[in-house]
Amino acid sequence: MQLLVIKLDSLDASPKYALLGKRQTETQFTSSDWRKIRSLTRGRRVLLLVPDDEVVLTSVKIPSKNKKQLMQAIPYALEDTLAEDIDDLHFAVHDNQDLGTQVAVINRQKLDSFLVLLRENGIAVHFALPQLLILPLEKGAWSIQLEKLHSETNKTVSVRLNDFYGFTCDESLLTLFLEQLDTTPPEFIFTNISKDDLPEELQEYPLKAIDGNSIQYKSVASALPLNLITGFVSKKRESNVNWKIWKPTLVLGSLVATAWLGIFGWQNQQLTNESKHLTQSINNIFIATFPNKKHKDNAVARMQSELTLLKRNSGKTIDSPLLLISQISPLLKQFKDVSLQEVRYKENELTFVMHSPNLARLESFKKDAEKKMKLKVHLKSSTTTANKVEAILTIKELPESNTATNKQNNKGSAS
Repeated sequence: MQLLVIKLDSLDASPKYALLGKRQTETQFTSSDWRKIRSLTRGRRVLLLVPDDEVVLTSVKIPSKNKKQLMQAIPYALEDTLAEDIDDLHFAVHDNQDLGTQVAVINRQKLDSFLVLLRENGIAVHFALPQLLILPLEKGAWSIQLEKLHSETNKTVSVRLNDFYGFTCDESLLTLFLEQLDTTPPEFIFTNISKDDLPEELQEYPLKAIDGNSIQYKSVASALPLNLITGFVSKKRESNVNWKIWKPTLVLGSLVATAWLGIFGWQNQQLTNESKHLTQSINNIFIATFPNKKHKDNAVARMQSELTLLKRNSGKTIDSPLLLISQISPLLKQFKDVSLQEVRYKENELTFVMHSPNLARLESFKKDAEKKMKLKVHLKSSTTTANKVEAILTIKELPESNTATNKQNNKGSAS
């Protein structure tokens, strides 16, 4: 892989670049302008180096191998150790088999500012790393480099301890930072600091001199998996809605939606089962009533056909359940909380085994059947349990004398 490495000490600083590849394994940074650097991008992947003080490098231990779960948990695991609100930060993560879960944290707005600067100059960025992760790296070694001079007494030091971890601090605080490390001591140290200027505890280790302006391909390539722009989305491309204040509402809403989906699914399953049960009962009645009829697999359609035939022969006496079923069916649709479990027919009388939430609903069903459907309904028995009532009802047509009397009464009332 051919790399164009662009180094920026700040947004206002002049850019520096270096060209690296498997053949060009080591080189020096060169100061230039954006026009020159843009001309070098063709055929190369662009690596942006941001200032070390913009990035926090750390590691976490979270018992999950699911990448999505890791990305959700890491910001909250580190929240107490970060000075900024986690909503303002971007977290780049690399799960390393030997070193654990490595994390790089940077302010979203700062990272976006660097990316926008390069984009405005016609350069697309493929990788972004803190500058300290290009320091020389070998197994068993540390790299300690004096970065820049803020004043005669205040110097900044960058330390790289492995592929993905390091820190930056004032030179005066280096001893304090080293005391906090829980890591294996180095076998030797790459540094551009003289032995006498290093902390006493480091002076005992062999030193190898480095040039602060040089860069090696193998040292850079080892850090690329911890790419700062992995999963990064510019704030400018995001919604202007402050979703943080809506978080409790969204969580509650999702729980309610999940609950309702569960209830709806359960009710739908119940209705489906009842429909299958009722269809089976109709099939059984049809087979018992018309044993010699063909096409028994389409009982409902055949029943409708037979019902039409019965209506044509309404002046004749025919023993069939279809007329009763056609009369009671509209009422069954109205009482959706009353379910039909079994249907039997014998001698012009239907027997229903029904489930109801309470006895009052059965009484309402009985009264409506008698009043609206002009049917004679008798509640033979009922059994009450904790959450339902099971009842047996018989349904038959009213005697012709009663029906005629009712019609006459209704006509008299109307007049």
